[in-house]
Amino acid sequence: MNQNKIWQGNWTFILAAAGSAVGLGNIWKFPYMAGTNGGSAFVLIYFLCILLIGLPVMMAETYLGRYGRKSPINSIKKVVTDFNLSFYWKILGWLGAIAGLMILSYYSVFAGIAAAYIFNFMPSNEVDPVYYSLNYFSEFVGSPMKMIFWHTLFLGITCFIVGKGVIDGIGKTINFLMPTLFLLIILLCIYSSFTGDFLRAFNFLFDADFSKISTSVIIAAMGQAFFTLSIGMGAIMAYGAYMPEDQPIAKTIPVIIILDTSVALFAGLTIFPIVFSNPILSVSSGPGLLFETLPIAFSSLPYGSIFSSIFFILISIAAVSSSVSLIEPFTAWVEEQQIFTRKLGVIILGLFAWILGLGSIFSFNIWKEIFIFGFDFLSLMDFLTNNIMLPFGGLAICLLVGWVLEKEKMKKDLKMNSGFYNFFIICLKYVAPISIGTIFLSYFFS
Repeated sequence: MNQNKIWQGNWTFILAAAGSAVGLGNIWKFPYMAGTNGGSAFVLIYFLCILLIGLPVMMAETYLGRYGRKSPINSIKKVVTDFNLSFYWKILGWLGAIAGLMILSYYSVFAGIAAAYIFNFMPSNEVDPVYYSLNYFSEFVGSPMKMIFWHTLFLGITCFIVGKGVIDGIGKTINFLMPTLFLLIILLCIYSSFTGDFLRAFNFLFDADFSKISTSVIIAAMGQAFFTLSIGMGAIMAYGAYMPEDQPIAKTIPVIIILDTSVALFAGLTIFPIVFSNPILSVSSGPGLLFETLPIAFSSLPYGSIFSSIFFILISIAAVSSSVSLIEPFTAWVEEQQIFTRKLGVIILGLFAWILGLGSIFSFNIWKEIFIFGFDFLSLMDFLTNNIMLPFGGLAICLLVGWVLEKEKMKKDLKMNSGFYNFFIICLKYVAPISIGTIFLSYFFS
């Protein structure tokens, strides 16, 4: 690899990988899962799952990227060649790159809505904020042209950043966006603690209720631990290729996990005090929480419009930091193969994601009565990527690094002590594959 693509200093990789992991799911899903599934009891189980599943698989994917020093497709190709492995292992690199591009196509739709909400100022004299908020969201998603405009704008920003290159584009942008994100979420958390019902929100998130812990809750914690870290979609492998050689993987990945989890917990301490401050509102998750419930909650608070805009700026930053990692694996491959220049390659890939994203947009309006195998287009894309492709990619990483690659060379490259290395291998060989298999099967038998 061209040394000009290796990030200087340890923090760029940490912030980039954390940016890839920190996304909409951290903000609209994890806090709700914790609050409704036992509070700190769920958080404790989640941390255990992160330790046994997320940490080893993320380390393994980073190792593959740094070993190959190329795009995920060509890094896996190098591993296959160097270790004389079966041709079929090459599918892993392609699977991650394709999954990332597919996810980007519908991720940018929701990110575009979040960006539009920066400018959604509820009238100060609105007599029925509930009606206004619900009607605004319904009209917004019911308008294909509005959705297409913001989808296009968000994808354009993503492609512009990635097109500028690994150092000048992704590196510099992430080094600015991620500290800004951390500052904004702390600011919003302070605001919500003074204006909202902070004590109730804190109890909701952290009161331990082990009676709510069931098999389904444990599987949900396993799934969140796996999906929150952007594992299996090539993003971490791509960023691993740009990681400095002397940066220790075993000491770096835990920092990323701590940052990712901290953002999710701070998001809960930001959102739920605001929601609980309004007695007519109830907690929820997903797009309804962000685009319907929160605007109502902000409208009744001091300087609510200003802090609502700040909140959606935060959401947009989190979305951009994730989206650049979704398109980078394929962009890097196009550049390496010299099929197109990097800029032209990212434009073509972005156009493909844009066209695919139209199907997700139309699922809200003109195609909402059209179903494929019982799914609308958006749900089908989500099912294929999150329920099939990512678990398969994560499982393949476990099998490749845990069972196939030469252990002594890997131990030397990872620079771990024997105790931690043995723990890492046991998790990759047994714990993580069984857990990922359980997550996969749960979608079909739940």
